[in-house]
Amino acid sequence: MLRIGAPVMATDGEIGTLQYVILNPNTRTVSDIVVRSGRLFKRARVISARYIDHVDQDGAIHLSVDSEFVRNCRVFAHKEFTTPEWASETGYNAEHVLIWHDPYAGPTLKQLPRPVVRVHIDRGTDEMTPLVGRGSAVYTKTGERVGTVDHIAVDPATLQPLYVVVRLPGIRRRRVVVPADQVQAWQHQSITLALEKKDLHALPPYTPRTPDIKLGEAVREAIEALGIPVDALSVFVDKGHVLLRGHTHSAEDRRRIEAAVRQVEGVLSVTNEMTTDRQLEVQVQSRLLADPVAGLYPVDVVVQNRVATVIGTVPHETIQHLILTIVRQTPGITAVIDQITVDPNAFQEEPLPVIVMR
Repeated sequence: MLRIGAPVMATDGEIGTLQYVILNPNTRTVSDIVVRSGRLFKRARVISARYIDHVDQDGAIHLSVDSEFVRNCRVFAHKEFTTPEWASETGYNAEHVLIWHDPYAGPTLKQLPRPVVRVHIDRGTDEMTPLVGRGSAVYTKTGERVGTVDHIAVDPATLQPLYVVVRLPGIRRRRVVVPADQVQAWQHQSITLALEKKDLHALPPYTPRTPDIKLGEAVREAIEALGIPVDALSVFVDKGHVLLRGHTHSAEDRRRIEAAVRQVEGVLSVTNEMTTDRQLEVQVQSRLLADPVAGLYPVDVVVQNRVATVIGTVPHETIQHLILTIVRQTPGITAVIDQITVDPNAFQEEPLPVIVMR
């Protein structure tokens, strides 16, 4: 996602924010990006899109070049002017007479009695290349304006736009995802869709990544960095509070995982519901002892990697089946190895000793 306003990072630090995306009108691929000046530069620069290395999960755009390389890129400037009506009366036109325009105070010369035409000049880009950014107008195929551009998603391999996030007008300011193949034309500061207005409301809404989603991904990365095998890992985040579920082999691994998660920036609390092999053994034994029949026939249960091995002797196959069923139905157990011996003579009452009275 090339998010307008996202930070842009050179190899040696942040250089500014993304202001515009420039498209090649022939190939319909992103040819350049315009980076608004940051603390290192006083003016915006035009940077070739081939120097985009990757976009991270937070939306920051990382370049494969350093700030000195960027300093030598083309300078971009966007100037707003107005042309007065009297220009044509004196034999001049918009190409000859330009005056600065203040959006608050109006033209810097005396207030003109007639309407003026607002024009702009972009320096550093080809006049024939479409320049699209946040706020660029969006039109339907019938020419009706229906919103503005919010973001543009680009395939990192081909640099072709995948979809455009369009912000619709209204109080709710709903945003929808428009596939790039539904863009009929890319123009300067505007796009035209191959859709009608009624079609936009049927498109899927755009849901931005929430802080909880980002925090959940950071928690997963912290766990993966430990190199500890974890089965069926689930991470739930609610306003900074993290719930962990899954299975690891030892209590020490469980403790290390929780400690690593607590160190992740933004985590307020951790509820650790991860299980270990030892905990599963205790759960299985507890369920067997709680059963009125299976509890009469003690067996040993050893759990390794969520696989339970049941060892013991019972007098009948029905009891064997009952014990194995209870073990299989214990949450967290994925498989059962049966090492139960069926012996009809087991658990028979021994005869009382004969006492001879003298």
